[in-house]
Amino acid sequence: MSDEERTSAIGLARYAREYFDCALAADEVVGQRTGYEVIAPAPVMYLVAHAIELALKSFLRHKDVSLKDLRSLSHNLENCWSEALDAGIEDFVSLNETELETLQLIGALHATTELRYIVTGPKTYPVFGPLEKLCKKLLDAICPEVGYSR
Repeated sequence: MSDEERTSAIGLARYAREYFDCALAADEVVGQRTGYEVIAPAPVMYLVAHAIELALKSFLRHKDVSLKDLRSLSHNLENCWSEALDAGIEDFVSLNETELETLQLIGALHATTELRYIVTGPKTYPVFGPLEKLCKKLLDAICPEVGYSR
């Protein structure tokens, strides 16, 4: 069985949902500490960003995008969203201006690996509430569409 056959939309959706669930669980512990009242800890934001990436790639895989083409998107959430738009994702979910700004903010951090490795200097982080809602909105639309239910 090739990687192309093994990488399914349902599998990607399952992983996306699990990364999101783990982000929420981690936020319940680490995110409750002083200093994280508005901005979630970097590991929590990473888990949410990766969940968004996997959800969008799940939709693209559902639309028969090749594994090679998915890999070429790397971790760029804006490119993933753009490709999903071209593939018709707005038939299932659309994002408002605030959600697009949140996607852009988390996408910039995710693509540059600044959520995984310390990079000094100023950064702009999304507020966790809108980030959480964005991820949930995408998962709630994409998972059923690709055939994943938990």
